[in-house]
Amino acid sequence: MNLSRLDLLIYAHDGRGLGHASRSTAIGMAMRRLFPEKRVLFVSGTKHAGTLIDDAPLDWIKLPAYATKVVDGRSTGIDGLSNFSDRQLGNFRTDSLAHLMALYRPRCVLVDHSPQGKHKELLSALKTSGKTGTRWVLGVRGIVGGVSQVGSDLARDMFRKHYSALLWYGDSNVLGRQQIQHLFTCYGMQPDETGYVSRLSELAHWRSKGRLAMEPIAATISIPWTGEYTEQLLSGLARTISTIGPHHGQWHIFIGAGPDEACYNTVRRFFSHLPFAHVLPASNAYIDALTASKIAVIYGGYNSLMDILWAGKPALVVLRDMQDREQQLHVKRLRHLKGINLEVIDERSAAEPVNTSHLLTGLLESEKTGDQSLLIDLNGAANAAKRLNEVIMDGD
Repeated sequence: MNLSRLDLLIYAHDGRGLGHASRSTAIGMAMRRLFPEKRVLFVSGTKHAGTLIDDAPLDWIKLPAYATKVVDGRSTGIDGLSNFSDRQLGNFRTDSLAHLMALYRPRCVLVDHSPQGKHKELLSALKTSGKTGTRWVLGVRGIVGGVSQVGSDLARDMFRKHYSALLWYGDSNVLGRQQIQHLFTCYGMQPDETGYVSRLSELAHWRSKGRLAMEPIAATISIPWTGEYTEQLLSGLARTISTIGPHHGQWHIFIGAGPDEACYNTVRRFFSHLPFAHVLPASNAYIDALTASKIAVIYGGYNSLMDILWAGKPALVVLRDMQDREQQLHVKRLRHLKGINLEVIDERSAAEPVNTSHLLTGLLESEKTGDQSLLIDLNGAANAAKRLNEVIMDGD
């Protein structure tokens, strides 16, 4: 039986934050919008795929999820929700991805971040894809940071042998050309600059009209994943919010992936005495809350930064002290651009109300919002989709 082929398989690894999956689903949405005849699937282990995709007509395949813990800025794999070890999950997922390649025979595969995939789980799929004529494309965030897997000898070798295009999800008017040159040096191919990939920008084309308007919100606080200092941060923010009070509106705190339910319940207790503060699980209510908010409090990851740039909100940006230093490098470039109102603080300092109270009050009382859409290219999802369609058509 000769089944029709998949046009595009979009792969994003998982385990901690949502940046990889967010960019990848945004590009999948853009493919479905601009090229509705194309057959597209997203594959990842993230349990938040449905939330990220929301109303867009993008289907996905769920792998068993990785899990990680962070100690001293270093991420380490732990047993997943399936109770398989990190190593066992890598083996299962390697075989699953190779099977998907044989079953769907995609014309093109878009891979986020590293050519070999997380824990080298794409190696079998890469080595067998020659039989189907699959073309592989690598997409890389605006600032890679110090990620050894991206520039390793294995990554370079896999890219050279199997990949036919390289996408850079950045804006050289903001970041300069250093990252482009770094990728060229690493992979020996000139990257296609797409602009920043904003999931919310792309999702705006698909979200249901007529959603109820919300009352003004003082701030939306987004915690996409909980790390070793998150509880201290939120405890400190609860004390700060108690001092500021409800004068500026309600406070909405969205909590994403965490180690366990106990952590979520602990966070809720921090704010339980504040009737104007609401702790909520990650959902697309976040989008409506952010739109209605005066300001935002976010961590400095790519996905969260794109959210506030799309929404045009002043923000307090909390920086995690991760080993790759990506957040620090990226925010340094963004914060001094005209029309962008960002205050920046490191995670440990943000746990002390004395350090955050005046920053949040200043942002709430500031008239400076600006029109970020005029300054930064947020059309990366659409531009990436157009380039991927070219790759697909060239392969026929």
